[in-house]
Amino acid sequence: MTTKKENAKRLGIYLLIVFLFISLPFIFRSLINESNTAYFIIYYLFSFSPAIASLITRAVTGEGYRDMKLHLNLRGNFRWYLLAFGLPLICFTAAFILPVVFSGHTEWLGGFTFRNVLSCIFTLAALSAVQSIGLLGEELGWRGYMNQKMEPLFGTAGTCLLGGIVWSLWHLPMDMAVYNDGEGALPDLLMMCGGRMVMLTCFGTFLLWLTKKTDSIFPAVIGHYMFNESQRTLADLLWQGNIPENAASDAVAGVSDFLPMIIIAAVFIALLLRDSKKAAEPSFIRNRP
Repeated sequence: MTTKKENAKRLGIYLLIVFLFISLPFIFRSLINESNTAYFIIYYLFSFSPAIASLITRAVTGEGYRDMKLHLNLRGNFRWYLLAFGLPLICFTAAFILPVVFSGHTEWLGGFTFRNVLSCIFTLAALSAVQSIGLLGEELGWRGYMNQKMEPLFGTAGTCLLGGIVWSLWHLPMDMAVYNDGEGALPDLLMMCGGRMVMLTCFGTFLLWLTKKTDSIFPAVIGHYMFNESQRTLADLLWQGNIPENAASDAVAGVSDFLPMIIIAAVFIALLLRDSKKAAEPSFIRNRP
């Protein structure tokens, strides 16, 4: 049995390695700005650093490579794969559409035809089965390793909070790239980073729950892909409606920023209550077909 001390040691080594990779965009900033090749090399090293750090830590500590959660584990869990795919799409659809509806400018939603929406859903479903594999670089480290070491130390709630903060801090170098290039103001950067920290902590909780529920990192991989890609796809649909440039000022201020977090939190709480109710039931009812 792994002791808390061993977990803490492994977690410390993992975090040290993964955060050493954070320095790469800063150390090679000039090279990145001068060479596209250098940019892509550093970008992919950075993107895969959580997986690299987990593999190095496993080797250094002699832990081995068991329980990496690299199995699909579809039996009895297909609904959670559907939730991983659908929840981000629902969240960001609400975030994009509702402010426009509340502002009284539904004519701007011309791109949201049944045909366009159905086409986007099928495209995202097809791409999520292939392109999302690239996110193994993150999920193999964050949900597949870091969270597993954190939970015996901090409990599920502490792991959700601390894991989300660590995950959001890891994104900081890329978030700062715009500011470092002189294209953004510091107050705007700080506001964006603060908002992302809250969002990533909230969404990271959902990804951790998916991993625990299925004992696989693949639902988290799909959910992570949809978190990234559904925003771009919905933005493309929205702007097909030829929205005026000053449309944001007419929309309900701040609604779009909080809707994804509210929806994710509501779904997550409902699922936790469902699990708690199930756990409280007598075993003969729980096991009933």
